[in-house]
Amino acid sequence: MKRKEPLASEAERASRILHIGRGSPVDLGSHGEANILCGEKIMLSFVDMPANSYADPHKHSGIEQVTMMLKGDADFVVEGKVFPVHEGDVLIFAPDEEHGAYVGANGARVLDVFTPPRPDLKAKMKS
Repeated sequence: MKRKEPLASEAERASRILHIGRGSPVDLGSHGEANILCGEKIMLSFVDMPANSYADPHKHSGIEQVTMMLKGDADFVVEGKVFPVHEGDVLIFAPDEEHGAYVGANGARVLDVFTPPRPDLKAKMKS
């Protein structure tokens, strides 16, 4: 079917579409690497976490987080309790809730959704 609207430019496309595995990932230290797409009020972060790694306990001030396990598994520690998370599971963290993770032997790929966007990750995207 012929489209009546003009095709978006590459710059317009890049501002709205992220292809996982292309572009420059953001280094998250012990947490792995992330490909990030950021809107005005929401941030998507596709994170590849190395096998048998440990994401230190941390929290995000005033930021809610939802994590979906896309591949692999990890034991998430939330407020001092272990929650085994497997492929297809979705986990939610309230703002300021401490969490970390022990990643399984095959590594993990997660989709983290933050609202509002994390200022520290926005800054890393620009550098």
